[in-house]
Amino acid sequence: MNKRILIVDDDVDVQVQMKVILEENRFETLIADNVPKAQEILDKEPVDLMLLDVMMEKDSDGFYFAQKLKQDKKFKSIPIIMVTAVNQKTPFTFGTGTDGAFLPVEKFMEKPVDPEKLIHYVQELLSKK
Repeated sequence: MNKRILIVDDDVDVQVQMKVILEENRFETLIADNVPKAQEILDKEPVDLMLLDVMMEKDSDGFYFAQKLKQDKKFKSIPIIMVTAVNQKTPFTFGTGTDGAFLPVEKFMEKPVDPEKLIHYVQELLSKK
């Protein structure tokens, strides 16, 4: 069975880009364009990894959703790759090396994603499960 990856992003172009990259590498994808839809999917479907945007309906949706998931026994083992343009659109610089407490995610990627880097991170994190 192929590993299932949930893409949570409100930008349709980004959704399609990541979906194509992942499916070309034999991953199954699910897509949510906001946090409530992502939570609905997680409640119904097993997910092996999540690609999570930061800025959706609110600028901090992704941060708070990641924190919520990592505090929930049912979901805390799902690796999260935060994929965002927040560093380009705000004066803040975030990364897992410096913001581990606030960013409870395994990897952090800037948009637009580099396809090879994305697949490398996905494979790396799934190999640890």
